[in-house]
Amino acid sequence: MENQTTQEIKHLTDRITDVNKRINKIDGRVEKLDDKLDTVEEKFNERHIEMVRITTESIADSKASRESMKGLVKSLDNLVGEMKETNSVNSMRFEKVEDKITEVDNKVNDKSLAINVGLEEKKMSKGLLGTIVVAVISLVGVLAKVIAPLLVG
Repeated sequence: MENQTTQEIKHLTDRITDVNKRINKIDGRVEKLDDKLDTVEEKFNERHIEMVRITTESIADSKASRESMKGLVKSLDNLVGEMKETNSVNSMRFEKVEDKITEVDNKVNDKSLAINVGLEEKKMSKGLLGTIVVAVISLVGVLAKVIAPLLVG
């Protein structure tokens, strides 16, 4: 009987050893799976953090773009206002210049008429009369050339 008990004990010890080996093997696999799970969690956390960072940057960039667009619209509105003011000022200048040109033209025509009458009375030569008329016309042309740049500039 002792022999049978010893064999049973040995058999039980062998089975316990086998079970312990299996448990150790399973523990090794569990540790490997746990390490893999930790790696996957770390990657997930890194990706999640990166996604949150990218989303935050996108929101900030979008807000900056909207602010920039508002500034651009405001600048364009101001530019349009300035152009309207400039156009009205230039229009008034143009009207003043036109009035002055008309006034100068009237004076030149009056003086041309007076010169023509005076020449006829004095019976001056036709060549001198032509020279005076050409001089008056060129004076009007020079005045127009001097006043025209004022309109443009």
